[in-house]
Amino acid sequence: MAAKVSMNQQASRPLKVAYDIARLTAGGANGGIKVHHYEFLRCFAEHFSDQLQLHIFCLEEIVPELDFLTLGGNHQIHILGSRAAFEPRDFEKNLPPLHYWPEPPENLLSLLGIDVLYAGFGFSQLYTPDVPQVSLIVDVLHRVYPESLPPEEVAFRDKWYAEELEKATLVQTNSEYCKQQLIDEFGADPDKIFVIGVPVHGRFNRVEMGQLPLEIAHIPHKYFLYPANYWPHKNHKRLIEAYALYEKEAGEDALHLVLTGDMNDLGQARAKQIEELGLTHKIHQIGHQDMPTYKALWELCHSLVFPSLYEGFGIPILEAMHFQKPTALSNSQCLTQVASPESLNLETADKSELAGTLLKLHSEAEGYRGETNALERFTLPQEAKNWIHRIKEAANRCRKGVARSV
Repeated sequence: MAAKVSMNQQASRPLKVAYDIARLTAGGANGGIKVHHYEFLRCFAEHFSDQLQLHIFCLEEIVPELDFLTLGGNHQIHILGSRAAFEPRDFEKNLPPLHYWPEPPENLLSLLGIDVLYAGFGFSQLYTPDVPQVSLIVDVLHRVYPESLPPEEVAFRDKWYAEELEKATLVQTNSEYCKQQLIDEFGADPDKIFVIGVPVHGRFNRVEMGQLPLEIAHIPHKYFLYPANYWPHKNHKRLIEAYALYEKEAGEDALHLVLTGDMNDLGQARAKQIEELGLTHKIHQIGHQDMPTYKALWELCHSLVFPSLYEGFGIPILEAMHFQKPTALSNSQCLTQVASPESLNLETADKSELAGTLLKLHSEAEGYRGETNALERFTLPQEAKNWIHRIKEAANRCRKGVARSV
């Protein structure tokens, strides 16, 4: 059993939180959820170490990326799996203490005196009924667009969503839209679900602008930007079809299109599509980029085009407002809750209409530049405070004997 402490004792020390991000990998394959976790963790370490002691559970390959944990407090990293020839401190010497767990014992959280387990990908192998769990569920994609996922993944998500909604003390999601979807689709208890936005655009203020990648260095301010991985619901195939029509209509003045997705199998399929359409000189797949380069991509683009069919939040929408870029986006219900009212609506159902929207964004861009004051609704420190409040609530619910679901 986890060590029992009084509320006064608890208040005298930081809350010990096991933060499980064991599904996170190096590079950009995880998409926005990686930015989400890193920015919140950085904020916690830098500003809230008096309230939290973080025990990060992760794979060894991402450890060099966690140097920000030394900004404050006494945080620790727990590596699930055996030590490999790879030595994290060879890449980043400024790291907190590292612990390796080739086969974690069942009572690991109790041994560490953990107060709350945070499942950063919705579920955790570290779960024990003795420690309250807060689960992050970022979307309900598999119910809204099941065709975007393999059938076995849809079945898997159905199973674990139901399980986590039952056994978790609290469940975090990214938007009021997602919260309502969890209630409607799974009969979730509204009192167990809380919303934390993902305002991570401020990270660009920490880095100097880099250079555009060589393949697009010749087109500053003359390209649409679409920063998204090549997942089916991101709608790259339809965007490329529409761009071909737009490029034919706009002729020599046509803006280029820059895609930043991780080059997985679907990315390779889009590369083939681009080649078949004869657009390799106009559509550029540049893959995952580091922060200075990504900042340059934003600073020097013409506008954001965002035809995604489904989002749990929509981080690039806030990024576009941060850089004061004109924006065209799909009418996904979640995006309309986040976006500036000045954004242009993208009709994604028909490629001809989508092509027409690209022409409009090209020629009338100034009318679709969001107001930066719209960002005032979203601040990372405030969302971090809200998150800490909920983590403490989870700890207190169990301490006070509130009935658990399992």
